[in-house]
Amino acid sequence: MEYNYMPQLREADENGYIGIRGYLNFFQDAATRHMHDFGKGNDTIPEQYGICWMYTKYRMHLIEEIGFDYPVTINTWIEKMKTTAVTHQAIEITCNGKTAATGRLESCLVDMKAGHLTKPSCIDFPEDAAVDRQVQLEPFIKLPKNADGTDEVYKYVIRYTDTDKNRHMTNLRYVNLLMDAFDGAFYDGNILSDIELHYITQCFEGEEISIRKKSRDDGYIVMCVHGDGSVAAAALMKFIQRKK
Repeated sequence: MEYNYMPQLREADENGYIGIRGYLNFFQDAATRHMHDFGKGNDTIPEQYGICWMYTKYRMHLIEEIGFDYPVTINTWIEKMKTTAVTHQAIEITCNGKTAATGRLESCLVDMKAGHLTKPSCIDFPEDAAVDRQVQLEPFIKLPKNADGTDEVYKYVIRYTDTDKNRHMTNLRYVNLLMDAFDGAFYDGNILSDIELHYITQCFEGEEISIRKKSRDDGYIVMCVHGDGSVAAAALMKFIQRKK
């Protein structure tokens, strides 16, 4: 699926340009719209089948920040895979003839009552929906599932506006919280160039979570951690130096 979109100021970072946070919003909108066009989106399948899509991983690679002079072209598709346990949706965002970002989303289907994974055939998903095209990104990596060695940056209490139709914290709200593990002075000199985000357990309204981080050679591990110490979401965030 391909369509054009005119970037909006609300999608920009503090510097006035659209980066990974904005691109991830484009990605979720495109992925949602793509599934809706198949008639198999979360707007219909929970009521029709008692099944919903659960996003498990995101990966986004920034090539260039963009402004508001030109529309972006958003191209999204489902990658053909050997397994049917998970689905990979890919995205390529171009602006003024240049690639600005690429990404991949992993999702699975969950039986809402039984609480276990189910197959695409259970929602009569089209067998020919996936195409033989791979986005130019490395495969998903393993991220830690415990908070050992991380330092708390701040705490956050989840509010009503953080939640979605499934009554848990919506996927991209985590991105804002993880990005806030770094302050404005840090972003004055650095650009978030890559993020891989894994969702491990859900967060709900009224819950207080801890945002924690630690540095390593290839970037920073940043986490949202429950009060009992278990990890809700873990991300590897990489930065490049901002040009003066």
